[in-house]
Amino acid sequence: MSLGVALPEREVRRSFWLSVFNGALFNFAGRLIDPPVVLTWFVSQLTSSNLLIGLVTPLSQAGWLLPQVFVSARVQRMRRKMPSYAAAAGIRIAAWLALAAAVWWVETPAILLAAFFALYTLAWIAAGLAGLAFFEVTAKTIPAWRRGRLFATRQLTGGILSLGAGWVVKAVLTHPALSFPRNHAVLFLLYSIVIVPAMLAFIAIREPPGAATAERMGLGKQLRRGWGFLKKDAVYRRYMLARATLGLADIALPFYGVYAKEVLGAPSGIIGWYLTARVGSRLVFNLPWGWVSDKRGNRLVMRMMSLGYTLTALAALALVAGVEQFQWHGDWLPFLVIPLYLLDGAIRPAQILAGSNFLLELAPEEERPLYLGLSNTLMGVVVLASGFGGLLVDLLGFVGLFATALALSTVAYILATGLPEPRWEYERTKGGERSL
Repeated sequence: MSLGVALPEREVRRSFWLSVFNGALFNFAGRLIDPPVVLTWFVSQLTSSNLLIGLVTPLSQAGWLLPQVFVSARVQRMRRKMPSYAAAAGIRIAAWLALAAAVWWVETPAILLAAFFALYTLAWIAAGLAGLAFFEVTAKTIPAWRRGRLFATRQLTGGILSLGAGWVVKAVLTHPALSFPRNHAVLFLLYSIVIVPAMLAFIAIREPPGAATAERMGLGKQLRRGWGFLKKDAVYRRYMLARATLGLADIALPFYGVYAKEVLGAPSGIIGWYLTARVGSRLVFNLPWGWVSDKRGNRLVMRMMSLGYTLTALAALALVAGVEQFQWHGDWLPFLVIPLYLLDGAIRPAQILAGSNFLLELAPEEERPLYLGLSNTLMGVVVLASGFGGLLVDLLGFVGLFATALALSTVAYILATGLPEPRWEYERTKGGERSL
């Protein structure tokens, strides 16, 4: 288990604040093109296909997660991981700038939709290529007992900046001189501009050399080794089941805004309200989640996160039932979706703590790239599958979608409850196996 590093306190503080600056800017930039709110709305203006609309948010997550096992063997051979982060950064910038240009210049909806999905996917795959390096550098420069505070502070400062993102989005999308889709092109350009200094700040972290494997391993061997971890390590296996179930429970998120638009008649300007609610809620709950992670451990984080998903699904079902049962009408109806974004925002800071931050403690340093890469690639498959929530809407309606999310979050809570707290409740055996 990897709990910390032995660096001078001054160097740890420097790395901490550079990472905070990186996270703050990325959080602000991310709200400008927020996939569940802004981009889902963007795609819904180009197509009526619930399948394509439902894929927008999962693609951003899957693109980040899926490539990681494929580069894990190469990363394991590198004593310093930062060069792979820097290379991926260039690809990301180029993809987002190309997307902004395409949205500004392309007028045919079908071609624009294809260009969007192609460049959007490329940008997130490049982010995934940088993901292993990001967490490896973080693990080598920030002790485990300060990582909860690190990620909470990244999101807190980003949340403060992002309070203005809702206003920016609303101002751009409703500006009389910017018709659709050029208003979204401006948002993509702003995103590209903001992430440049964010990436440069992270690259400025002085990464110490670390453990590296000398053996060259092909993808097949790497996958077989990863499968061996899943078979032998009962803690890791249950953790992955809990995390995968939570990932599938996210199928409802892209459709809160779609429900508001299609059923409640929400106008485009309300996106700013939804975004502000989500960002404000994240801001309020950032530090409490970090405190729980550092003081009580990440198993409790995962359990509480599962309960949050359950409560959000129940609220969504109550909204649909109320609208259908009492036949509500009026311009105020779209504002009833705001509580769903408030609840979702409160949950989001826990996501990285219950995910990769958990694994930074669970995995041995020399195998950490494979643990992280395999886990994130498997989660990429899961979140991509969650994109088919649009098919559930077509088959079962919004009630069926929200009920499915409720059932999945309940199962995730049961699985998380059966996990030990890795920081205090288990030790590795000589053979490297663990049991619950």
